[in-house]
Amino acid sequence: MSVIKRPIKPATYISFLYIYETTWGKAGDICLIRESVANASTTKFIGHKIRLVVPKRLERDRVANFPVVKVAGNVGDGHPKDHPYEWEAYEGVDLEIAIAALRPWGFKLMENTD
Repeated sequence: MSVIKRPIKPATYISFLYIYETTWGKAGDICLIRESVANASTTKFIGHKIRLVVPKRLERDRVANFPVVKVAGNVGDGHPKDHPYEWEAYEGVDLEIAIAALRPWGFKLMENTD
């Protein structure tokens, strides 16, 4: 018996900025939600549409009780939009996915100093 390999088709995702209050101020995450899930919800997800191949196992976080992929977080002080170069990819997220999700916003990942 042979294994049949099927290519994973790219899906349309909405890349959105999720801003929330913390004890030290505002923080932000760039998240991805499948367009089909966003359209079926009563919650409005506003962001940029992008086509990506994302493994379903990455949809481990929830925003408004919907499965999302938290791609990158802002590490600067103040409002996340004020620090376009201070974003760090979350563990387990491929750098290519993170760059693709940040690109429409004009944000960039921090340079690795390793």
